[in-house]
Amino acid sequence: MPSYLADYVTEFNYLFHQIHRCANAEITNTNADYSLFYNYGNNARKFLEAYLYYRYPNKEEGRLERFFGSDALAASLVDRVNNEYSHLEGAVERSEQPVDIPEMKRSAEFILKKIQERDPEQYQALVDSMTT
Repeated sequence: MPSYLADYVTEFNYLFHQIHRCANAEITNTNADYSLFYNYGNNARKFLEAYLYYRYPNKEEGRLERFFGSDALAASLVDRVNNEYSHLEGAVERSEQPVDIPEMKRSAEFILKKIQERDPEQYQALVDSMTT
């Protein structure tokens, strides 16, 4: 079994850990752990789809905006980064450009800050679930 499944209770916990790692990553000129940033868009999108579905099961559209509330900048940045870096359909030129690591880091910070603000008990439980 791959370690990302064997080392975590669920894929959800693994995805949270990847977002947490991105938010706390030191940005350098080499960023040797490129896969963390390369996979960020998909990881964040999958995490938020699950998290927001259970948080707002009665609303089809606008879950991200509802989650971020009055922080339209955070909602917009997270939505754009997740869409640009997890889908190439219709934006093939995006695959030819360098990955924007500072935007990903900022997006991850917005996600973690909002979870911690809205549900500190769940945030701490997710932090505690990280094994590596």
